[in-house]
Amino acid sequence: MFKQKAIETIYRSISEQGILASSENRDNYGRVWSRDSIMTGITGIFLEDQIIVNGLEKSIITLANHQAENGQIPSNVYDNKASYGTLVGRTDATIWWIIGACEYMSYSKNTPLKEILKDKIYKALSCLRTWEFNQRGLLYSPLGGNWADEYVTSGYVLYDNVLRFWALKITAEVYEDKELKLLAEKTKELIENNFRKNSSDKVKYHPTAFQKATGKPYLWASLNANGYDERFDLAGNSLAILLGFDLDLEAFNTFLEQLSEEFGHWMLPVFYPVILPNDADWNLLENNYSYNFKNKPYHFHNGGSWPIYLGWLCRGLKKRGYQKTSLKILEQYEDLLEKKGASFKEYYSTDHLMPSGTDQLCFSASGYLLMTI
Repeated sequence: MFKQKAIETIYRSISEQGILASSENRDNYGRVWSRDSIMTGITGIFLEDQIIVNGLEKSIITLANHQAENGQIPSNVYDNKASYGTLVGRTDATIWWIIGACEYMSYSKNTPLKEILKDKIYKALSCLRTWEFNQRGLLYSPLGGNWADEYVTSGYVLYDNVLRFWALKITAEVYEDKELKLLAEKTKELIENNFRKNSSDKVKYHPTAFQKATGKPYLWASLNANGYDERFDLAGNSLAILLGFDLDLEAFNTFLEQLSEEFGHWMLPVFYPVILPNDADWNLLENNYSYNFKNKPYHFHNGGSWPIYLGWLCRGLKKRGYQKTSLKILEQYEDLLEKKGASFKEYYSTDHLMPSGTDQLCFSASGYLLMTI
């Protein structure tokens, strides 16, 4: 029942330009967003749903047609106008587009489009290289520079760098590029060496900060010049698990169990711990928004639960043999859809499990589908 509703939610959001973030025309959700369209489209590939895959192709072309001179891909396109971010640019938009384009071509075997897009893809990869700023291998993102655009992470962010590894890996496969394959392997090694406690003798990005950082059962959220942000970033860790990064999954799974016990449910927070008004980072939150303040404690990026990233977590855990945790998350989400309506809201507050944000969201519909595959 919910699977069909999720698919129908996505179908209603497919336009001539591509997959919109939502069929609900609220704020700026009725646009072709790079990250939303691509994640939804990749879900369509997993499902082998040709309608969604066709929507993905349209999205890829629409976004490619608005590539900036430096290779950057728009965050979103609406009415033939491109936005690259308002308060700050979005690093993950360019990365998701590369991933989506190459995953689509790997699946569809669309050779003509593969040749048409090759220069644009390599130009986008070149743009990412400039965003290292120090030529040392990790991508640097400004505050609010990715999907969590009203949150506090910045610098060498786990999520963005894991995505970049995926982009390098899939591009290397599609274009049979040995140099990119080696760069992908190097990027993976850099992340594993710098985002967790380890005994590797490889030189660290920030040796002083690394020594002071606390060991966690997950990969740290970000590294900046002033040290590590040791928060739990569910999105970054979920994608790392999906892509085969070296992590103690027994310890990680135990951590997820502890989170579930602390919150009293399996709609796990996208960032943890939650930032409260008396915390030092609150001042980074309270003015960082475009329309209205959403990051109250347990809401939105500040401890809210996002089905899209729970979906990636479930897919990653199942791929690595952790079926039970995935099933608990799926059952929890289905229970909420049953009790509070299968409208695929943007996120749930983790204190009272209230559905919040934009309705009919492809993100959340895709998250549910990822949990079931």
